[in-house]
Amino acid sequence: MIKKVNLTIIDYPSASQSAVYGFIEVIKVTNSVCQSLGIPTLFKVHTYKLDELDNNIETQVVALPPSTSDEFYMQKCDELNDYLRAVQRNGAILASACVGSFILANGGFLDGKFCTTHWRLAQQFSQCFPKAKLNINAIIINEGNVITAGGRMAWLDLAIEIISFYCPPTVVSMLSKEMVVDIGHREQKFYRQFMPKLDHGDEVVLCVQEYLSEHHANQILLPTLAQQFHMSARTLQRRFQKAVGLSVVAYVQKLRLHHACQYLELSHKSVVEIAYLVGYQNVGALRKLFYREYGLTPTDYRKRFTV
Repeated sequence: MIKKVNLTIIDYPSASQSAVYGFIEVIKVTNSVCQSLGIPTLFKVHTYKLDELDNNIETQVVALPPSTSDEFYMQKCDELNDYLRAVQRNGAILASACVGSFILANGGFLDGKFCTTHWRLAQQFSQCFPKAKLNINAIIINEGNVITAGGRMAWLDLAIEIISFYCPPTVVSMLSKEMVVDIGHREQKFYRQFMPKLDHGDEVVLCVQEYLSEHHANQILLPTLAQQFHMSARTLQRRFQKAVGLSVVAYVQKLRLHHACQYLELSHKSVVEIAYLVGYQNVGALRKLFYREYGLTPTDYRKRFTV
């Protein structure tokens, strides 16, 4: 007897069409793989616009793809939330890729749950949805009835996660070979870039940021830095933390690691040389901090991101 699995994709305004159609194609390939292996599972994909949602249509999974703009995902949509609530009560899994997690969080579906989203939107997400337990390092977080995936292309990871829930490992393994997709362990932190917050409106802090950008490789002493900008160390720390969301020390560390990444990708300099160039006298300190930030050693990072 064939097990039928209905997958619903919400084609909301500004939803990425490459992800919508990509989902459909992956499922088609999966059905072919299941048939070739004699696995009695058949997926059916349904795509619905917001005005086509119907609580009475049976579905096992509802997926929210990435978005091409922020026109929709930052807004609360009662109509969509009512639909998601209804299908979840009927046992459906709610799944999202990239900013789709904002849509789920807006409806309260991520309250008290671990989740992920695109690394660049971590601060915005945390500020908007403090009840959600954000883990920005993860590509996929599966909480049972809610699954979230990280970056814009993580819809593929999400699709494979959903498929693995209904199919044996042999299907996923053959699917990865057929599509030439790596299903090995990955984390978003491998790809994260430091993007300092510059739209906070504090002109003095902006000047401090500009100074740190130019002098991050030098020894930075908070009292000396504060004196240079005519304030106490305590005041500078408070204003900087409020505006940027990081302490001065943490900010300098992220700047140094960011520049270390640039050297690793764009030069042939040794890790020892790079450590000195970005401000670390001890290469061991760079290696330790680098691994903690990116989940890779500097050498592994260079192998992964250098052609």
